[in-house]
Amino acid sequence: MTLAQEVFLKDELWMLSFGGSFQRNGVYNEWVGEKEREDFRKGLRIYIEDVIHPAYKKQVGDKPHGANIIAIIDYSRGFSKLLSNGELNVGAVQKILNLSLKYYWCLGWLPEPPHFPIDSRIQKCLPFKKRRPWTSIKTIDEYQTIINSARDLLLKGETLAIWELH
Repeated sequence: MTLAQEVFLKDELWMLSFGGSFQRNGVYNEWVGEKEREDFRKGLRIYIEDVIHPAYKKQVGDKPHGANIIAIIDYSRGFSKLLSNGELNVGAVQKILNLSLKYYWCLGWLPEPPHFPIDSRIQKCLPFKKRRPWTSIKTIDEYQTIINSARDLLLKGETLAIWELH
């Protein structure tokens, strides 16, 4: 793969990850213009790709993965004036991080991720009775409860990432 091809794919994957996480999610304050949104998107991308993704060059467990979600939320607080709640919530962050990790894994750029992106479609497959919109997941404990309900469905030797692909 050439450098140009890799850059193109990373740009496309970022747009898919960002769009899947932010589209119709109402994360910005109403007054925020396109320039401010673009600056935030660029900074968030650099933070996730350059600071967070390198940790996933080896297998990452639940606790470090949760800590990385919190680190991205902490990063978003630097843009609190732009964001409707002053920060991104766990639902939005888990989706953007887990989607980007899934894409990179499927391309062979990173090892298998610890989890999968939680959204309404995947929650319909879970035995979890108290489904809630993924956009309103506010704590790591809520997030982990959903992940644990998926673990109950795994076949012997199956992983969360593989289960979600099926």
